[in-house]
Amino acid sequence: MLNGELRARTLRYIVERQCKIGGFCFYRLEEPNGSDTYFAIATLRLLGEFHHDNATVQFLKDAQAPDGSYHNLYQAYYAIRGLKFMNEQPQHDPRPYLRMQIKHYPVENAESETVLKRLDYLTALCEESHIDILPDKRDRIIAFVLSFQKNDGGFGASTSTLLTTAYAVNSLKRLRFHLTSPGITDFLDACEHPIHGFLNLPDMAPSFLEHIHAGLSITVTLGRSPRYTGVCRDFIVRCQASNGGFSRTSHGLPTLSDTFLAIHALRLLEGKE
Repeated sequence: MLNGELRARTLRYIVERQCKIGGFCFYRLEEPNGSDTYFAIATLRLLGEFHHDNATVQFLKDAQAPDGSYHNLYQAYYAIRGLKFMNEQPQHDPRPYLRMQIKHYPVENAESETVLKRLDYLTALCEESHIDILPDKRDRIIAFVLSFQKNDGGFGASTSTLLTTAYAVNSLKRLRFHLTSPGITDFLDACEHPIHGFLNLPDMAPSFLEHIHAGLSITVTLGRSPRYTGVCRDFIVRCQASNGGFSRTSHGLPTLSDTFLAIHALRLLEGKE
């Protein structure tokens, strides 16, 4: 699946969005940003292409402040991981910044499910940086994540969603929590669909690319196999536009972030991630 015309068109889409001053921009202006740059490099990596150029390296290094901090956790994730995929390191050790993020992570009175996405990114960076989270803090964060679990087994702020459940499952696994609850698999089963592949909420169509990716991610993390692999694959392929990029649906605007989700989802279907 990741060979031939699909791969060639995807590569062309990404390369055409590289900025001369370094970095990438999905709307093809000289306005690079961390998100587009990371997803471009990460997608090239999934396609077996190693990307490295000095201007992009410097662009990502410049995202870090002299004290080793970043404007926010998302910028840290894009810069640190983007540099890693180019076999480079930040200018300053980011571990003190990451430890501070863990220390002050809001595990009380946090209502927005976006904190679970941030935790997904933060635990990924801590794991890659070999940062151990102290047991008492880890237990508090685990309890915080589990507080989002609903009676149907999924996770969400007011209602369980597949996307939020994926963030929760990713973090719980990295926090060494044993994902043995049958509730998660029950919710996942309820979100699988013979026409759409996966739905964000049971019986709530339509589906979008990020929901297919989330469902496949949870499935692989739990050591299961998706029931409707062909449906998922067809959905993803239909999301590729004429310019080679992927969008959320078969008629949306392609972006570098959605292109990453599409290629990563195809890799998950192939059992290579």
